[in-house]
Amino acid sequence: MLRWISTAAQPMGSLPRKAFVVSPLRVFAHCSSYELLRGAAVLTVCSQPGLVKRSERLLELSDRMLGCTVTDVLMRHTVFAHFVAGEDASTIVPTLQSLRENGVGGILDFAAEADLDLETCKAADVNQPARSYRYISQAVCDANMRTFLSAVEAVHATTPEGFAAVKVTALGDAALLERVSTALVELRAFFDALDSSRCGMLSRDAFLRGWCAAFDVDSAEAAAAFANIGADADGDVDYSEFMNSLPLQDVGPLVRRCRLHGPLYHSALDTSECSALDAMLARLEMIATRAKALGVRLMIDAEHSYFQPAIDHAVLHLSRKYNRDYPCIFGTYQAYLRDCHQKLELDLDRSRREGWHLGAKLVRGAYMVHERERAISLGYPDPVQPTLEATHASYDKAVDTLLLHCPCPERTSLMVASHNQASVERVAALLLDDGSRVPRDQVFFGQLLGMSDHLTFTLARLGLKTYKYVPYGPVREVLPYLIRRAQENSDALSGAAEQRDMMLAEVRRRVIGR
Repeated sequence: MLRWISTAAQPMGSLPRKAFVVSPLRVFAHCSSYELLRGAAVLTVCSQPGLVKRSERLLELSDRMLGCTVTDVLMRHTVFAHFVAGEDASTIVPTLQSLRENGVGGILDFAAEADLDLETCKAADVNQPARSYRYISQAVCDANMRTFLSAVEAVHATTPEGFAAVKVTALGDAALLERVSTALVELRAFFDALDSSRCGMLSRDAFLRGWCAAFDVDSAEAAAAFANIGADADGDVDYSEFMNSLPLQDVGPLVRRCRLHGPLYHSALDTSECSALDAMLARLEMIATRAKALGVRLMIDAEHSYFQPAIDHAVLHLSRKYNRDYPCIFGTYQAYLRDCHQKLELDLDRSRREGWHLGAKLVRGAYMVHERERAISLGYPDPVQPTLEATHASYDKAVDTLLLHCPCPERTSLMVASHNQASVERVAALLLDDGSRVPRDQVFFGQLLGMSDHLTFTLARLGLKTYKYVPYGPVREVLPYLIRRAQENSDALSGAAEQRDMMLAEVRRRVIGR
């Protein structure tokens, strides 16, 4: 059962707790007995590691033996019904209304996912451009944009102060996102190469020397490039200033003057790729503009690490425009990635200096198995924390940074997207005892629909801002999402047995009448 808290601003790892008993009667008051029994059965299956590990194989076996139609019917009335609200923005309305009646908001999550084929990645030089994009995918991206716009409308109609989750891979070609990410990584490497002193800043002299060495330019042209950056009063240039002055669309013409055709030269986007990037950003802009007009917040989901620099680039672009008066745009920080804290510190500094609100969704991460397999296969360093304990420490450090040491708490908002009971308790402790620098109404909690109800509804009853991730989409497109959640979200499934037992206890109470 949920333990609870009775302390003020103490170090996050040493919060004393007192027992807090969660009543199944209150937690599951909104559920019918049939829904409780179905949920208990589904959670029983999901808590079996062997079945979860083989879920894709079992699904394929069912398709072969029973046929896809029968398999879809079975999934629709079991796993899909428990974890997914419906197939489109209209069929999810009853679920959102039920949550709202219980003080819980909704985060609409269109649950289709995209990825690059690993064999294709193996065959390609990661520094070589992936030049061809199927224009049919642009039409699909436009259709996905309309789906997200429908989600924004549904949030506005049913969930005040709600969120709509957006996947950037649904709005742009996956190969393009990897290309953009590669270009951003190489630009960072170029800055680091110019920063020979490793101090994180470029003096005018260091910039001029590095620029003339890298490009076929004279000193006057290098000086003009430095002036274009717009250094601070101290006359130095940091990474944020460097990147602000050198948008990806301008790198192509610049690298034509490279003295050596190295990684930066090969990573530069060509004209068609720049057009595709502009189209992707335009789709995001349309969604963000509509969300801003309706008072709906957008949560940009994290995805695979090799897409993430492009996604972070898009989030920064949107935040600078739409987060001036409140955080309409939330980016995602994955604690299981080794660079999580570096990214968080950089964005906090950017938001402080540039005067916009930072919206941060903090998760542990959900692509660990795939990330490690891909790193081994393609021969690059594992981007994931080495142990679960290291991931927990990374998560706690990010929470400390945002809630205890935040440079601009009035312009910072946090979504604690976690099923980890200890993490939820520790954040709630700070909020309930006024131990956080960030105001309580700027901190949110989020759990998946169908999971950790004892956390979600207890937090809501205590007056904390709490949300459920509400996945939706066609059955076949959502099943891969559900399988990945089951296979890689161990924090959520570790509480499945407890929630199942609470569900059965509530059914017994209803049967015997007490």
